[in-house]
Amino acid sequence: MAVKTGTWFILVGVFIAFVGLLFLPSAFGPNPDENMLGAGAVVVATGLLSISSGVYLKARFLGASSANSATAGKRNRKASCDRCAQDEPVIQCRVHQIHLCADCLADHYDFRSCAYVPSTRRGTTKSSVAALSQTSSA
Repeated sequence: MAVKTGTWFILVGVFIAFVGLLFLPSAFGPNPDENMLGAGAVVVATGLLSISSGVYLKARFLGASSANSATAGKRNRKASCDRCAQDEPVIQCRVHQIHLCADCLADHYDFRSCAYVPSTRRGTTKSSVAALSQTSSA
């Protein structure tokens, strides 16, 4: 719906801007009129404002729909190791910027050159972990 509305705003804006350009011959003709130049500028500016409003509506709608589809895709996918893509990552190598599972960590481990931090890619969310800890302590 918003995409069609944005398209209509753009089309109406193009028409209004064209009408504003029709003021230019009378402003610069053989008998120039300064008031016509100002009126034409106002009409062209109104048309351009309508065009930009249409582009904004279309971009706002497309941005919202792509953000919804991106978050839906992320929720359905399970986090996986960057090397084997089978297990859940437990650690991240900050030097090489890869998330590793426990099996791949044994092959990658080098204490002299790599710096490791816990992986931020987890299959469970913080809220479910907090809920589990609340139920187990009660």
